Amino acid sequence: MKLAGMYDRLSRSLEVLSSWDGFRRLTGGPGAGVGAGAPALMVSLSLHAVLLVGLAFAGHQVRQAANTSEFSSRVGGMDADLSVDSTFQDLDQGETPMLEAGGSFAPTLAATVTSASSAASRPPVSSADDAGGGGIELARMDVQSATRMIVPTASMLGATVSIAGAGSEHVEGVEGAVDRIAVEIVRRLEQGRTLVVWAFDASLSLEAERRRLSKHIEAVYGHIDRIDENRLSRGGGLLTMVVSFGEGRKAETPRPTADLSAVREAINGIKPDKSGIESTFTTVAEIVNRWGLYKNEAGESYHPMVVVVTDEVGDDEARLEEAVNLARERKGPVYVLGSQAVFGRINGKMDYLDPETKHLFRGLDVRQGPESALLEAITLRYWYNGPQYDLLEAGFGPYALSRLSSATGGIYFVTRFNGRQIGFDPYRMKEYKPDWTPRDRYEADVAASPLRKAVVHAATLTNQMKMLDARTPTLQFPSLEAPQFKEVLQSNQALADQVAVIVDEALGPITAAAKYRDREVSRRWQAHYDLIRGRLLAMKVRCYEYNWACARLVKDPPKFQNSKSNAWRLVPDKTIRYSDKATAAGREAEELLGRIVEEHPDTPWALLAGRELKDPLGFKWIETYVPPPVRRDDAAAAAKKKQNPKAPSANPPAPPKL
Repeated sequence: MKLAGMYDRLSRSLEVLSSWDGFRRLTGGPGAGVGAGAPALMVSLSLHAVLLVGLAFAGHQVRQAANTSEFSSRVGGMDADLSVDSTFQDLDQGETPMLEAGGSFAPTLAATVTSASSAASRPPVSSADDAGGGGIELARMDVQSATRMIVPTASMLGATVSIAGAGSEHVEGVEGAVDRIAVEIVRRLEQGRTLVVWAFDASLSLEAERRRLSKHIEAVYGHIDRIDENRLSRGGGLLTMVVSFGEGRKAETPRPTADLSAVREAINGIKPDKSGIESTFTTVAEIVNRWGLYKNEAGESYHPMVVVVTDEVGDDEARLEEAVNLARERKGPVYVLGSQAVFGRINGKMDYLDPETKHLFRGLDVRQGPESALLEAITLRYWYNGPQYDLLEAGFGPYALSRLSSATGGIYFVTRFNGRQIGFDPYRMKEYKPDWTPRDRYEADVAASPLRKAVVHAATLTNQMKMLDARTPTLQFPSLEAPQFKEVLQSNQALADQVAVIVDEALGPITAAAKYRDREVSRRWQAHYDLIRGRLLAMKVRCYEYNWACARLVKDPPKFQNSKSNAWRLVPDKTIRYSDKATAAGREAEELLGRIVEEHPDTPWALLAGRELKDPLGFKWIETYVPPPVRRDDAAAAAKKKQNPKAPSANPPAPPKL
């Protein structure tokens, strides 16, 4: 009530002073001149500032009181059935198993406190643990709330406003990038004469896009001419260079030119580089170093601007910071037209039609990620039928290229070169922008946060252990009387046991960092943590349930009820039979995954959590019929091939280096 009263008094005072009568009293009446109005303006601004500070302080006090109360009530009611130190592999219950743009205005802060957090997801926090920074985090969030009152949001900004270096923008293909690039060039022209250097990736994978862009290059400069109201691009005000790069670099135009036909011919004349190496950052560094201080024959200086067109990260990422520093020194923003990164993965997939052999290569590896400096997403296959979601669009460009553009004041334009991946609403994804800080600072931030460190550890470990992304234990077994039954059973139990060991190694630090979860202010890192913990717990339960079910099959072999049945199949079941603690861990996993679906809708995290929730964590046996394998008739196949000599060769040509 006291804070509310203070708010009302401040509001009424400000309302009076903002009115015409208040203004007139403050300035000395109708006859006051400009000189009297200046102090009035300063007083008004000061009062606004006082009100904002008062509101921020009031909000801080209210939130501190509310959260202190909420925190104390939560500690008293937490369920400690599955604590940080508890596991369930050492229990003797049940049978013992046999054997990984300007345009992004998103805040990086999360909600203050998640009131719907489950007890299972919040292990007890001691007073010593909480003393480290709970109040600091709350105060920081209140300051953010106060600044939102005076800093314009994305919806407040007009279409002509650009916050340089803030993030990425989504455009539909090369055509969608045409108008935006033209706008950025005109903005650059408003600062003075401008030299635009187009840097084209000469790799085979981008050959079709280069041809498309050469057809649209006239549209880019035509649009510049239409929106350039002051005719700044005329009379040599705008010059252009074309550079290609692969393993090496080549200036396709011998010197900066205003001749549009020469620019178009230069793009069309780029020779494909078959090395499969992209020296992206070396090229940018050399461009800004050589042409960053360009002057024409009359001695007039030009502002540099680099536009990189590529669909891969580049193989010389070690020179990223060098390129950033040189571009900043020359005040040359770098814009990138590229594809989205693959969420939590290094490589994407691309189809390539060889123009010479006409052979279509499918699913070739192309380095398009990750969207962060280090891997932040685990690699873990889903059990049962359904999509694996190996290729998801991250909503942002790859880390190195995104940092190059954002740190130099440019924009990463997501041009969707590859439309095969599952995508997400770019406006919703802005809230989950990755950290585009220098790699050493990113690594230092990760090292300083037990939660982030645990996330990166789990992601790195599971991505190194390829077995987690290769196959899952079989769910179908022959009859116990079949000669291959023992081998099938033992090999798959061993696989489940290996997966459980790796999951346990990743889950240890994740579980230990649980007390830091609600202190994490980034929505992105919160989503990472909850998804990884939920999926690892679910996989751990599944592995133990799988081996328990296999052991029970041998100890108490069931009988076929149908005379045609010849095999046994494991199907999902809601009941977890291994132990009570396994049941508790299963409930915790489902609560974590359900919270992700609820709190992060229409994001990769919600999609992956929902896929894990599709099937219960327990198992039960059902009998089934498996038809015998069809025998291959080699003689008939050879005869058929002889009749059709033009059939595809069993040895296709070696895939090219994209």
